Amino acid sequence: MYTGRLVRLRRVDPVRDLEDRYRWMNDPAVTDTLGMRPGRLSREEIRQYLELSASSTQSHVEWAIEALENGKHIGGCTLRNFNHVARSAELAILIGEGEYRGKGYGTDAVRLLVQVGFEQFNLNRIWLIVNAENAAGIRAYEKAGFVREGLLRSYGYINGRYYDALIMAILRDEYRAGKGRCA
Repeated sequence: MYTGRLVRLRRVDPVRDLEDRYRWMNDPAVTDTLGMRPGRLSREEIRQYLELSASSTQSHVEWAIEALENGKHIGGCTLRNFNHVARSAELAILIGEGEYRGKGYGTDAVRLLVQVGFEQFNLNRIWLIVNAENAAGIRAYEKAGFVREGLLRSYGYINGRYYDALIMAILRDEYRAGKGRCA
């Protein structure tokens, strides 16, 4: 378990987290930022995913995000697609509970996950892909020290149109220089 200013990261629990995840995967406000259609995943598929995530592998580690003030499960985050030679991994996050978006909870979770990536997993680079129209997400990543590295044109298709995505990353040296440290 890891604790920041606003959130705590705990290991996923397939039983405890299932209904929240299922609800979030049926919420267009969540799925649009992920480039998915709402309802694409069944309750059973989400349960299987959570069970796999709870067992963590060398290529995928997932946490549930809880608000410190009340212990509410508000989202999830993961380090995945580990490249053990290059010491890099992809970061992904979702804040499923709407009332917690845009209030620093996502930024705090990203900062914690970056800290875990560099200090626990000895990574050199943490990267992510974000919908170029997801201004709140981009702002949270930049506050956590990520920089824009490139643009993936027509990366995904949602709601009847293509969207571009940004590749963003933070390097270990940037983190050490204080760019991504937890405040």
